[in-house]
Amino acid sequence: MSGKLVGLIRRVLLCVLVSGGASSAAHAEPWLAVLRTSSPEDEALESRIRGQISDLPLVLRVDPGPEPGPNVVEQWRAVVALAERHQARAVIWFSHTQQALILHIAEPATRRMLVRQFQHADPPTTLSRSATAESAALVVRSALKALDARLPVGEPIEVELEPDVPPPPTPSPNREVAPWTLAVGWQASLDGNSPRGQQGLQVGLGWERGRLRARVLLLASLPAHLTDEYTRVSLSKHAAGVGVDAALLSTERFRLGAGLGAGVAGFLRSTASLVPAAEASPPRLTPTAYVSPELSARWRTGPVALETSVAVDVLAGAPTLTYQRAQSVVVRNQLWGVQPRLGLALVFGSP
Repeated sequence: MSGKLVGLIRRVLLCVLVSGGASSAAHAEPWLAVLRTSSPEDEALESRIRGQISDLPLVLRVDPGPEPGPNVVEQWRAVVALAERHQARAVIWFSHTQQALILHIAEPATRRMLVRQFQHADPPTTLSRSATAESAALVVRSALKALDARLPVGEPIEVELEPDVPPPPTPSPNREVAPWTLAVGWQASLDGNSPRGQQGLQVGLGWERGRLRARVLLLASLPAHLTDEYTRVSLSKHAAGVGVDAALLSTERFRLGAGLGAGVAGFLRSTASLVPAAEASPPRLTPTAYVSPELSARWRTGPVALETSVAVDVLAGAPTLTYQRAQSVVVRNQLWGVQPRLGLALVFGSP
């Protein structure tokens, strides 16, 4: 009976020893502390700290950079960020003044921080500074040893950090987009003689910025037929010009503009004789410069807008159609020197 009792006691002691050994091994698992160095003095302190903690089960990692934060909130935010970046339990850094060396040791997990101030001798000497550095390294050792033993170090930090919220997007400078637009439509110009005026295609390429618009305009008319008892004249008006206008009224859907254009118009005519006595002239193109004040109105309901325009082409020289009879010239048609023009077009592009 006594033999069985002795065997039971031995087994219990063995379990305790094994359990204690496992606990010691787990406790001796190295953990990490990070040291923020921001000056040559901090780099000198690092070597002293390493000498003091060489027997402790921890790894000291150095992270060069500025001291954490100018105030308590920013300081603690930087400490938490450092600990998360390195997966460290403790963060160590120093502050330096003319009169003192200030040690900070923070443990973000427990929200506690130790602050110790070491006064320099007055006046400070190399020997006194060395003694101050050694004292600070000893305090670091004591604090890290206490943390290793899971003991509280320092005072609680009463700082509430707001969750990191991405800042709102910074509005970009108010830059107005300058889009290109393409207008394709129909135009009709009254010349004073063509029964239905000069009608045909208009194409405009525009560039807009804010309230201003510049554009190139091309006009091409179908032949209009002027007939009398002697001849039949086919007359068409073509033009190329540039213009600038400004918005008098501009909303998301509507634009009312006024501007001025200038260019060159060409009147192309060909003549067919209706009686043997009349001799037809060969085809001829008569160019003339023009300027044209213009009003335009545009409605937009989507990617395509509808624009109507009213312009007046003031010609530098309007063509005159004549007959040659013996030694005299007989006027057949006198085109207007001021010709109203109407336009209707679809506008593609972003205004």
